[in-house]
Amino acid sequence: MPRIEPLDHREPALASRIHAVLMLAYAQEAKLLQVRHFAPLDRTVEDIRSSREFFLGALRDQELLGVVGIGPDDEPGQICIASLVVHPAHQRQGIARALMLEALRRGEGMVFSVSTGAQNAPALALYRELGFVDYRWGTIGAEQLALVKLRRPPTNKDC
Repeated sequence: MPRIEPLDHREPALASRIHAVLMLAYAQEAKLLQVRHFAPLDRTVEDIRSSREFFLGALRDQELLGVVGIGPDDEPGQICIASLVVHPAHQRQGIARALMLEALRRGEGMVFSVSTGAQNAPALALYRELGFVDYRWGTIGAEQLALVKLRRPPTNKDC
């Protein structure tokens, strides 16, 4: 299993590595969701460098296998999983789960939220397995991509 550690996304070379993994995974997700314009693909290296997100990376040696970004939510009292991606070459290895478990451990006692495409069955399965429940549905973009927002309240053990 890879090691999970914080990433200094303000450092230019590391921001570029984060960006590269995000772009590969987001291109794959856009294809899965069958959308031509997928807003996360517009994200630049400078967007990552200036982000208010906290990034955790899954690393094997120096290779960045996946990233989870945690940031402020649009609702008070919640923090948001802003991004969760795994390099396409390393999917189905438990990396997304490991990143999420570490994010939940670090945010113990917090209410987490996440949004994903309603057709993104792998992501929905992972989030639901980790205790997230659907609480809002909507659409976004010109192609009316169906979104599901999920929330995970603190478990009794978190209190």
